[in-house]
Amino acid sequence: MKLNFKEISLILIGTLIWSLTMVKSGLVYPYGMGFWGPNGHDGVWHIALAESLSRGSYGMPVFSGETLQNYHVGFDLILAFLNRLTTIPIVNLYFQIIPPVLAVLIGILTYKFVFLWRKSRGEAFWATFFVYFGGSFSWVVTLIRDGRIGGESMFWAQQSVSTLINPPFALSLVLLLSGLIFLLKKKNLLLSILCFGVLIQIKAYAGILALGALAIAASYNLWKRKDWSLLKVFSGSLIVSVLLFLPFP
Repeated sequence: MKLNFKEISLILIGTLIWSLTMVKSGLVYPYGMGFWGPNGHDGVWHIALAESLSRGSYGMPVFSGETLQNYHVGFDLILAFLNRLTTIPIVNLYFQIIPPVLAVLIGILTYKFVFLWRKSRGEAFWATFFVYFGGSFSWVVTLIRDGRIGGESMFWAQQSVSTLINPPFALSLVLLLSGLIFLLKKKNLLLSILCFGVLIQIKAYAGILALGALAIAASYNLWKRKDWSLLKVFSGSLIVSVLLFLPFP
């Protein structure tokens, strides 16, 4: 399956718009290093943690003498590894390099997943469009009530344009979509198990949702179709998740 000009343009435009929330943070301006929105706390936290991990420390960056506990460190470990491998500063990896890569991957994988599932280029195109540009009407509420446009999380749902502000969440989408694609192809189920299994250390709630969904789907498949394949994927993913989760305090 090759993407045509319209589909490539959609992914590139979506990537550009998504990346605007990240790329201007972490740069040095006349007044110092600038951070916008949640990047002023979430971004600084991830940078501090990745810097600590890159030095081989598992200490809590914001509490001297304490060890990091009950946190999914997968994305930050990847960030630290890339820093050691390339010597590119973590702040630039976090704000300027990784976000556009994740945005492109999410677009391509969304298109591929929906196309494989529905066998329709039109449905795949519009699914990808709404992944990039969909959102709630919360801005209408704030416009009427306060005379301004806002309401980012009014309905407890993150807007699509804010996806990259939470890079571990964005990476979890890449893994979820990859796992679903391998599942649809019914090949390389070990790769599907790996994608779903490592989610627990990338974004904990993504791992819980994936395992829960796999458990329900596996039970249904076994009951209705006497098909054990999903149960094998669920069991394998659960084992990987436990092996990755238990060693960390």
